[in-house]
Amino acid sequence: MSGSVRMFNYRFIDRKLSDWELQALCWAIVHNTPFDPLPKTRQLIKPIPEKRFKLGAVPQESIIKLGKKEYIDSFFESGMLQLGSYAYYNKFDHSEIGDSKEGIVTLLAKTPSGVIGGTYGSGYNQHIFCASLGNPDRKTMERFGYDSGFVVNDPIGFSNAIAESIGAVSHTFSRCLYRPHKAVLGFPRKTINPHIISHQSAEIVNAAKHFIKPERYSHQKEFRFLWEHSSDISGAEVFDCSSAIQYCSPLSLNDLS
Repeated sequence: MSGSVRMFNYRFIDRKLSDWELQALCWAIVHNTPFDPLPKTRQLIKPIPEKRFKLGAVPQESIIKLGKKEYIDSFFESGMLQLGSYAYYNKFDHSEIGDSKEGIVTLLAKTPSGVIGGTYGSGYNQHIFCASLGNPDRKTMERFGYDSGFVVNDPIGFSNAIAESIGAVSHTFSRCLYRPHKAVLGFPRKTINPHIISHQSAEIVNAAKHFIKPERYSHQKEFRFLWEHSSDISGAEVFDCSSAIQYCSPLSLNDLS
């Protein structure tokens, strides 16, 4: 991973923690309070283990991209497709689309030397394409202000085609998981020095950290595609993704409930 990393409220506990203590540490990081190894029950937050996120797994449900008709038609006619970024969604003024905390998540990791934790901002070097799982309903489309869409029939082919079109250095996709607090537990495969803060600090958790969202967005049933680049990205960009058209088909509005 390259690109910038932001870090807040960093903690390192130089011993193993029980499950109870780990949840207490997570609570302390989220609420920016001192770590209490003997907390009250209400002062616990259970982070989701990164293995719960099925990175690169093709879902059984349909993958639907909703949008305005003019942009959906443009994709099928000329291959032009807009890809967003965390910077773009951080500033987007729409209750369903914008999220000022996109890219920021509480991460904890069990390491041989102890437990590392903190609130991290990363992924600012990624292009993002947001879709949803299952058949959409008219109410959902109205919330977004959309009137059209398409189905991604082959997410692997779609993701690979766009990666080649935009020159991504890596890419993945997954369904998003929703929780009251965005907190993920990692198990780093490589040694992380807890006393040195660098871009590797956010690598204590794998790409799973980019697929957790606040519970208030759970109705969206988001399926997210990510393409990583070597430097940060600002705003949204439109690319010629003609090679990805073959993996998609127009959404029939007759199927809406």
